[in-house]
Amino acid sequence: MILGLLALPGSFINSSLSYLTKKLTLCFKEKLSSNLNERLLEAMNFYKITNLDHRISNPDQRLTQDVEKWAISLSLLFNSLTKPLLDIIVFSKKLAELVGVEGPLLMIAWYVFSGILIKYISPPFGKLAEISQSCVLCEL
Repeated sequence: MILGLLALPGSFINSSLSYLTKKLTLCFKEKLSSNLNERLLEAMNFYKITNLDHRISNPDQRLTQDVEKWAISLSLLFNSLTKPLLDIIVFSKKLAELVGVEGPLLMIAWYVFSGILIKYISPPFGKLAEISQSCVLCEL
């Protein structure tokens, strides 16, 4: 019974974030579609793309699909940043209530120290991947 009551705030937050994500997707899609359609219809751009340049087939359909994908991706980015940030704030507040302000400060200091340490200890993975890729190409 008590566990069920504890799950209510979490499910409310998750549902609210899902609703806000979909609402944000719709707002992005409307604004971006409106702006791009205005640009497409001015100065005979649509006519030039469809009749004079045949490299792009169905530019209006492609534009609509790309806008939808972009709007969904952007709103999911908002969701991916908001939920963890909210979790950190709630966890830090509860930790501060239980052990004092030193708890969250020590936790943040530990993460910063660990990040700096890992940055200096870890090898340059980008350069290693580049060397590995060039070695594979040399063998071909």
